[in-house]
Amino acid sequence: MNYRQLAAIFLSTLLVALPSLATPQTVAVAGPSKATAVHGNGVAQGMNIMNGDTVEVAPNGDTVLLMGHNAWVHVPSDSAIRVFKCGDRSVVQLLRGQLTFRSTPQQSVHVQLGDATIQPTSGKFVTGNVALTSPTTANMTAQQGSFTVSTAHDGKSALVNEGQTQQAALSSAADVANPNPPICGVAAAVLTSPATIALVTLGLAGAGLGTALGLTQTQTQLTCDQKGALVSPYAFPCP
Repeated sequence: MNYRQLAAIFLSTLLVALPSLATPQTVAVAGPSKATAVHGNGVAQGMNIMNGDTVEVAPNGDTVLLMGHNAWVHVPSDSAIRVFKCGDRSVVQLLRGQLTFRSTPQQSVHVQLGDATIQPTSGKFVTGNVALTSPTTANMTAQQGSFTVSTAHDGKSALVNEGQTQQAALSSAADVANPNPPICGVAAAVLTSPATIALVTLGLAGAGLGTALGLTQTQTQLTCDQKGALVSPYAFPCP
């Protein structure tokens, strides 16, 4: 048996033993989508979204990504995210604009923004909105249930209960050594805006929640019936 035959046997054994190296891992399946692209190609309903993919939504576009077990991420007009699979949980990195996510007891969905992690309360249904409101600010609103926001560079964390908004200030990436560490072993993308988050104040329930829902309502292009069919029993807050 020559060297090439041995090398071929070794490679075949490795790929069988580690199928994740041979086949890209599916993170989500696209629901109804408009003006949405991955790798420059249009996204159609039913398309698989793979580990590490960047999903970009053009102005007047819209997409819903189904994460399994009734969990989902809604990405509205002029927004971009990157998706990852970390064991049993899904991680969504917000790069531009905003997103609304739903985490379930069976499928946990975490959100990454700079060095901040939004972690839903374990074993609960949690719906939240994360929005880059300006180049230097962001809002994180708990619409249903609660989540914890934690920042890596200073070790701080804050619990955001249902109806509350956590405001955050974004500082320059030069302020920390590594503002965008790898996510689930995959190199994280660099934000268009400054990438490091520092917690500022915990917003009041009424105004914060109303603002987040208003942004979602005015930017979505899908009907309530379309979304409801995908994510039942949860109903989107359409007018």
